[in-house]
Amino acid sequence: MSSLWAGQVLAALTLDTTRFIYEGDKQFISAMVNNTSDKEYGGQVWLDNIVEKDTRPTFIATPSFFRVKEGGRQVFRVMKVSDHMPNDKESIYWLNLQEIPPAQSGGGLSMAIRTKVKLIYRPANMVNGRSGAEKNMTVEYLPGEQWLVNTTGYIFTIGEVLDEQDQPIDMIQSDRDKLVMFMPGERVDVTGHSVKSVSALNDHGNVNSYILNSWE
Repeated sequence: MSSLWAGQVLAALTLDTTRFIYEGDKQFISAMVNNTSDKEYGGQVWLDNIVEKDTRPTFIATPSFFRVKEGGRQVFRVMKVSDHMPNDKESIYWLNLQEIPPAQSGGGLSMAIRTKVKLIYRPANMVNGRSGAEKNMTVEYLPGEQWLVNTTGYIFTIGEVLDEQDQPIDMIQSDRDKLVMFMPGERVDVTGHSVKSVSALNDHGNVNSYILNSWE
């Protein structure tokens, strides 16, 4: 199984999902932090832009600082504060959760874990077309080359690309890394293979298989 689906190091504070989808017609989305430890922890949440060079604030989390009692929960909201994102493709951000551990008696050191999950902004006009959009990727044929191209406006998390025998296609590491966050317009080399399907994570973090429309 691809390491794409592997879990993260256990933290005292955890989020209620592994990814967030912010649909463009929403005023805000809600998220929950769970304290799985037997001690009270502080927490801080904020958002970073992953790939775009635009540093203008896009989303804020409120409250951004909080305390969570042992075994307790804290709800926060993510709100859009800018409309500069493109409306013909998704945009992606990191949602960060930083633990603030309680002080150790005697001045001992505490481990503070930061959790990062993806937040995908989906323009309102693209919401209805997301289900199964992986099928709409295409294979580009060039002299002596073949490329799997994300010709959609959606961002995919792809673990494996499968050939006509339903066998994973071997790729160089840089292409495998690219597939983990396969952006609109990006492509990976599949020369010498007939691409039938992909395995990818859906909005809920579940692994599904998608046969390309060009194969059917």
